[in-house]
Amino acid sequence: MINIKKCALVMVCFACFLQACVAPENNSVKSAQPLNSQALYQADRLNGHKMMPIGDEHWLGNSENFGVFLLDKQGEKRLEHSGNFEALDVRPLNNTTVESSHKWLVSSIEKELGQLQVFSLSHTPLLTSQDREEETTEQPWSIETLMDIRLTETVINNVCLYQSPATQDIYAFLLTAQNQVEQRLIYLAENAKAVNYLIRQFPAPPESSACAVDDVKGLLYISEEMTGIWQYSVDAEKELSRQAVALVEPFGQLSGEIKDIFVLQDGSLLVALPDISQVQHYQLEQKGKQAFWQQTAYQLEGRKNESISALQVAGEAVKLVYYDDENPGYYTAPTDIVLQPTKSVPSDLKSVKSSDETTPVKRYGDAADDPAIWVNAQKPEHSLILATDKSYGLYVYNLAGEEVQSIASGRINNIDVSYQVEINGQIFDFAAASNRTNNSISLYKINAEGKVSDLAEISTGLPDVYGLCNYYSSLNKQHYVFINDESGLYQQYQINFSNGQVESQLVREFKVNSQPEGCVADSASQTLYLGEEDYGIWSISAEPDGGDALQPFYRVDNKVLFDDVEGLSIYHGAEKYLIASSQGNDSYVVFSLEDKKVVTRFKITADPQKGVDGASETDGLAVTSANLGGQYAQGLLVVQDGRNVMPVQPQNFKLVAWQNIQQLISSN
Repeated sequence: MINIKKCALVMVCFACFLQACVAPENNSVKSAQPLNSQALYQADRLNGHKMMPIGDEHWLGNSENFGVFLLDKQGEKRLEHSGNFEALDVRPLNNTTVESSHKWLVSSIEKELGQLQVFSLSHTPLLTSQDREEETTEQPWSIETLMDIRLTETVINNVCLYQSPATQDIYAFLLTAQNQVEQRLIYLAENAKAVNYLIRQFPAPPESSACAVDDVKGLLYISEEMTGIWQYSVDAEKELSRQAVALVEPFGQLSGEIKDIFVLQDGSLLVALPDISQVQHYQLEQKGKQAFWQQTAYQLEGRKNESISALQVAGEAVKLVYYDDENPGYYTAPTDIVLQPTKSVPSDLKSVKSSDETTPVKRYGDAADDPAIWVNAQKPEHSLILATDKSYGLYVYNLAGEEVQSIASGRINNIDVSYQVEINGQIFDFAAASNRTNNSISLYKINAEGKVSDLAEISTGLPDVYGLCNYYSSLNKQHYVFINDESGLYQQYQINFSNGQVESQLVREFKVNSQPEGCVADSASQTLYLGEEDYGIWSISAEPDGGDALQPFYRVDNKVLFDDVEGLSIYHGAEKYLIASSQGNDSYVVFSLEDKKVVTRFKITADPQKGVDGASETDGLAVTSANLGGQYAQGLLVVQDGRNVMPVQPQNFKLVAWQNIQQLISSN
């Protein structure tokens, strides 16, 4: 994806791109193929806007004077809902069986009321052959208003829908008069109900005229009326960026105002250009390792096509439908468009919802990094999350995600917790963190009530410390801290509390070839697992005399595990699992430590009903199998969220009940 900041820069940057992507012989009106149009529906004072296919034989249209109405393939009106409407999109509702009814979710803008109206359009088929043969006056169609959405500080100019292939939930993208895009969840398929949850807002191109979504590929297209068409991701957790698909002349083949766009079944695009009476078709073609948008133009003689959509029936030609403002009416035109074969590639990447989240850190930017879970041995439900802020220090949260304490320690990066040490008869737990301000190890004391305080600072001599993890040796009963440097060097320090003070000793060094970060030590097997960001995961003995022989555990393949490899943590349950954050595709990989096999892969997605977004671009994570009570009775996973949206805020940490992850593992 290409981030664009200035329109003038866009034109220069993409001129070469588009000339390479689109065949130059299709660059003029003369090359456009003529199409013969037929009137589908005409009426006085129609003032229509858009029409969308409903199944294979019906069309749903709207009008400023006739509201929302349904036509059969002969152009006969079957249903009408009064109002002053513009903009239109539909998606099927799959929560009912085909035998009982067909349903669609409809969205359209009621201009006089200044709001988006969401409808349920239902069709009850005739059940018997006798019913179908007889001329019946019974109306099998109905429309019901589900919800109205009104924005208090702006006006909705256009709308398009996205239906998640995984969940069947439906989202609306609203283009507003303030050049903003609002993404809202408007239908929960699991509960078969209309909802209104704001997911995110982001800037729209100036003069945005229309939008359309490719549900299969998860791509949003927005037309900038006098400039071109832009492509975005529908995934709110992905980095906000856009890519040019087509631009106006002389940098592309578009001419005049871009009034409307429509996505065909194969992901190709139809573009309405009323100033030159054209419909242009953009289809992505693969040539070797490069993909190109190939353009074909169709001429609609004497027609000013203000909108565009298409009916796609298997085995038949793609039929366009458009509204002509100069010859008021909806018209159809057959084309020779050949849809490319599409196939869905099944993915084993599953999803779990965030259970809760912490309050954000105080500063924007790349601040939050790594969490650790302190288990309160006496009152597990009062356990804590210790989390680092690279611009400030340490935050302490309770299991509801509320901040209960903070310590300004400097740029601490990674953190880990160890248990049961003693100084002068006082028993407590401690946390260790890599401190990039001082290139040191910061130690914190945690008392039985969960109060955290500064304990000691251990100098490392490393020029640029980074990742860190703790280790308790079940063999010699000693505590250790592993810390690494951006160069790949690891140091192992023994931490001694027996002489009435904190003492440290460097006991070992070893190295990986490039930048590491996350690591985790397993006391039971005396094994250290460490991540080399671009390479993968290694294992090595965690004992001070363990040498420097690294064993490959799992390499980055950008199919299962994507670079960067960031956080690592171990779940100690009936089975032992290693969890890794696969930052490159915003996911998490769970390995069995018994046989090193992948047992599940998942993303952390939003739970809009709780007002909690998902997690993406995760750095550090931590997991525990301890029974923390309530929804965390089987344990808890905490991850850093690199893009905190819904609403956009500084970074924070997401909590996920382990029972939900265990269900994914058990379902494999």
